[in-house]
Amino acid sequence: MKKLMVVLMGLSLCGSLSAQTAVAPSTEAGEENARQERIKWWRDGKFGMFVCWGLYSIPAGTWKDKVTKRGYAEWVMFNTIPVKEYEQLATKFNPVKFDAGAWTKLARQTGMRYMVFTTKFHDGFSMFKSKLTPYNIVDATPFKRDVTRELAEACHEAGLKFGCYYSVDRDWYRPQGPGNRFKQNNTWDYPDSKKEDFDTYFETFAKPQVEELLTHYRPDLFWFDEIHMKTDAQDESLYQTIRKIRPECVINSRLKGCGTPPDKLPLRQCDYLSLGDNEIAKRIMGVEWENAGSMNSSYGYNQNDVDWISAKQIVFNLVEIVSKGGNYLLNVGPTAEGLIPQACIDRLLEVGAWMDVNQECIYGTSVWKVFGEGPSFENKKETAGMNIRFTAKGNSLYAICLDWPEKDVVVKAFGKTGVAGQKVAGVSMLGVKDEIKWSQSDEGLTVSVPKEKPCKHAYVYKIDLEK
Repeated sequence: MKKLMVVLMGLSLCGSLSAQTAVAPSTEAGEENARQERIKWWRDGKFGMFVCWGLYSIPAGTWKDKVTKRGYAEWVMFNTIPVKEYEQLATKFNPVKFDAGAWTKLARQTGMRYMVFTTKFHDGFSMFKSKLTPYNIVDATPFKRDVTRELAEACHEAGLKFGCYYSVDRDWYRPQGPGNRFKQNNTWDYPDSKKEDFDTYFETFAKPQVEELLTHYRPDLFWFDEIHMKTDAQDESLYQTIRKIRPECVINSRLKGCGTPPDKLPLRQCDYLSLGDNEIAKRIMGVEWENAGSMNSSYGYNQNDVDWISAKQIVFNLVEIVSKGGNYLLNVGPTAEGLIPQACIDRLLEVGAWMDVNQECIYGTSVWKVFGEGPSFENKKETAGMNIRFTAKGNSLYAICLDWPEKDVVVKAFGKTGVAGQKVAGVSMLGVKDEIKWSQSDEGLTVSVPKEKPCKHAYVYKIDLEK
């Protein structure tokens, strides 16, 4: 993903198909209508699993005597490891415990609706069968199985959408020139590489591999991770290639860049904005966006980092992101054996239990007039008062309390000076059979608290509005 200039270097993500030709809309409005149709499943799904897995899962944060206790373990090759040395990892990569069905089952149990898999990371190793290079999981490893195909098939069988992460702008296995201001190319093996080497790589390898993935794996989403290596013409060529081969494929904004807010709307050469790694928007942005989040300080498996975020924090992140119109793409980094770490599984299942009760306030919702209220919304230092986040669907508003109320809750948005401007028809709490008593006054909407908690972590009042 993107390099974080302050501390960490970023993770960069990720049958046959007869060629389809997209009918190019003739107007800007037509392009936006086509985008809205493409992105509907993604916008409604809200929650996805990112899987960062490759040869770097073998060293897992430790290369010889260099131990990475925190940070992006998937970037290990960038520590100037020579190609001839790093590529030997392929001869050891044998993830015999990999089970695509187990991964998709976990995603479903967590309440996720799509999966994005790193088909090629910056280290240049292809996690799929490619005719363009023998340096791939089928031809170069003792495992000899196409895990991308297995995951694509398992996702579709489980009712999940499948996405391919593909690193175009960085490939440390191949000469790409001296690089740009990010200086993230392999200059230790290729000190004399020229800018023209990137152009050759793009035309003869990267773009044809994208075409392979589109044609043979039929992804619903393509997830890029650029650093401004491509020219405008190359960006457009790649975009049009996707639109021609698989017109319905959703594309993230890192094909060209992930600057926010966008310079103009509607979006160009993408369907939604990818923010920085673990970045959550500070406000409602007015356009679809996504947070690619990690469960510790690394995306690839790092055996030295056991500082996992809690299930409670994952729920809070999901609520915060969805209340601002975003999607949460939460990463897991499997081990070299092909197992998702147990610490991740435990937390995801706990999140899934929350989703079982409260999914109604997540799936298919949209932003409301404001995304929340309370001390954290108002950026107050004092903590008195209930922190609430809002999502909306149809004629209902969901007020998500980030703590269990010890007394009646007052939703100030429904008061005389609030933003609601609507009368309430009824109130309930998701997962609770108790009647919720309520009253609306100049102060706001006052709602009672049930006797027992329906779940852990966050509690959702469903507020039905008068039509």
